[in-house]
Amino acid sequence: MKRFLSTFGICFALVEAFIFFGGYQLFDFSRRWYLAGASIALVLAALVCILVHQNDRLEALEKRTRQLEEQIQKQND
Repeated sequence: MKRFLSTFGICFALVEAFIFFGGYQLFDFSRRWYLAGASIALVLAALVCILVHQNDRLEALEKRTRQLEEQIQKQND
C-alpha cells in the first residue's frame, strides 16, 4: 500500500503540473480540474503499480528457474 501511495503521489504531482502548464486546454476541466487530475493520477498509479508488481513476479520466477536449472545441472554432474 505504501508503494501505491507513493506512486499515486508522484502521478498526481505530474498530472497537476501538466494541467497547470497548459494541459487543461486539451481537456474540458471547466470546474473541478483538481478532481479530474486526481482521477487521472489514480488510473496512472494503478497501471504503474500493476506493471511494477508484474515485474517483481517475473524476477522471482527467473530466480526460481535459475535455481532449478542449477539443481538439474548438479544432478547431471
